[in-house]
Amino acid sequence: MTSEDVNFVDLACILKITSGTVLEKFGGVINSSFFDAVNLAGTLKQKGLVDFSSNYPGPNEIVLTDAARSLIAEANAKGGAASDKLDEGILNQLSGGKRMPVELGAALNLRPKDLALRIYKLYKQGYLLYELKSGNVELMLTESGFLKASAATNANLLPGQQQTGAQQGAAQAGAQMQPQLADQDQQIIDNIQSQRRKKRANKRLIVVLLAILAIVMIYALYYRGYI
Repeated sequence: MTSEDVNFVDLACILKITSGTVLEKFGGVINSSFFDAVNLAGTLKQKGLVDFSSNYPGPNEIVLTDAARSLIAEANAKGGAASDKLDEGILNQLSGGKRMPVELGAALNLRPKDLALRIYKLYKQGYLLYELKSGNVELMLTESGFLKASAATNANLLPGQQQTGAQQGAAQAGAQMQPQLADQDQQIIDNIQSQRRKKRANKRLIVVLLAILAIVMIYALYYRGYI
């Protein structure tokens, strides 16, 4: 694999690796299970971003390579660059519901490394946050990021269309809420019906058990000569 194959998950992981980080505890470092952590560490190794220092019989230390340190330096250098239309596009996608880097990459048709550097740049500038968990990364807009995305959207509208655009957005939001509320109502009805069915089934089971118990008691009394 080349350095262009790296993505934001790779970058976020190597940023967590410090002196003394060991493979056996890497899951706790990146908020993932042991198996997810081992899988990610293997991927980082394949991409030439880490090496393993075996201290038998001690733990296996994860060591950053020159390629990893170069990637971190490049990300930090680009973190201070001025924002542009592509950054606004990423923020707009996030405000529209995208949460994973892979979703952003598909929507914007960006190379994984370019997107990784852009996401880190927006993180450094306070427009978004990210959380490593379960072997993946979830992205979240900050208040500054949301306001910047909204400002960029309004700037692309003509002066007479800004209010209309806001009204259309409100109407669309209301239209989207109606089926959601209908679905929620249907789920509540389904849950009530399901609980009723369970109660009826439990009653039938109790009746059957009581009948079996009565039969057993009758047979016991019969064999003992009481009947």
